[in-house]
Amino acid sequence: MKRFNKIIASAAVLFAAVLPLFLCSFKSASGVPEPSKEFYVYDEADVLDSVLEQYIIGKNVDLYGKCGGQIVVSCVKTTGDTDISDYAYTMFNKWKIGSSSKNNGILVLLSIDEDDYWVLQGRGLEELLQSGTIKLLLDEKLEPYFAKKQYAAGVRALFDALISEYEQIYSIKVDGKPVEGAESGALPEPVVETAKEPMTIGKVISGFATLVVGFAAAVILIIIVLSVIITFLVIIASIFSSGAGGAARTTTRTFTSNTYRPSGTFFRGTTFHGGGFSSGSRGGFSGGSHGGFSGGSHGGFSGGSHGGFSGGSHSGGGGSSRGGGAGRR
Repeated sequence: MKRFNKIIASAAVLFAAVLPLFLCSFKSASGVPEPSKEFYVYDEADVLDSVLEQYIIGKNVDLYGKCGGQIVVSCVKTTGDTDISDYAYTMFNKWKIGSSSKNNGILVLLSIDEDDYWVLQGRGLEELLQSGTIKLLLDEKLEPYFAKKQYAAGVRALFDALISEYEQIYSIKVDGKPVEGAESGALPEPVVETAKEPMTIGKVISGFATLVVGFAAAVILIIIVLSVIITFLVIIASIFSSGAGGAARTTTRTFTSNTYRPSGTFFRGTTFHGGGFSSGSRGGFSGGSHGGFSGGSHGGFSGGSHGGFSGGSHSGGGGSSRGGGAGRR
């Protein structure tokens, strides 16, 4: 009996030791963890402060109530052997982010050990918030901070930008849920430190050269303007001087009836035929069916059905995602 009790006790100790390993292997097999109790923020990597977490939760509560949208921020230590885009796809659909009818959720995923991130939108936002737009927001809002490992500041900047996108898409105003210390006005705007570049001889020479070129261009412009004014004054003076020299001689030329006569026959019987300026069927500026500038059916600038410049008919929470999104790569 004592031996049996020892066996039971040993089995219990072994089970207690193996259970955590089993749970860890289950997590890696499933690919992604379960969502947090708050759902909107999962910070396994511990890179976000509590004030920012409450800010994200408060905004999301109002956002979901007004349009069904959700912005879930997940910061994991690693995605393991899984590509971050595939990891984000699995997490999005497992957590069912966004309205089930609108599929309009967004997942912001940060993988700290891989130094990478990915943002994925739901199916209902694929046309309203395209992956190209998300990439621009990432490059402009998140990347400057992420590169300096200022993760909280980057998440805040990107989160606010995504909230603005929702506001424009659904014509709403998202207000944060009042949380002590986490009101929208209480969080300072993130600032990226920029190093001042030292002044070098090359920069001094470049600045001086720019100044010289600008001065030379101004001098040339003044010379051109003065030349135009002088030329104009000379022309005016020559006109007045020629007028004072006597009356201009005029020449009278008599034109016969055959001078400058257009070729062709203008009128024969009751029908107009192919003459210049004629109303015949093939004349220039004609009203016929084939003439240039014609009212016929095939003429240039025509009112017919096939003419160039013509008036005719032959003039020129429960949401899901299908993948896509954008990331750091």
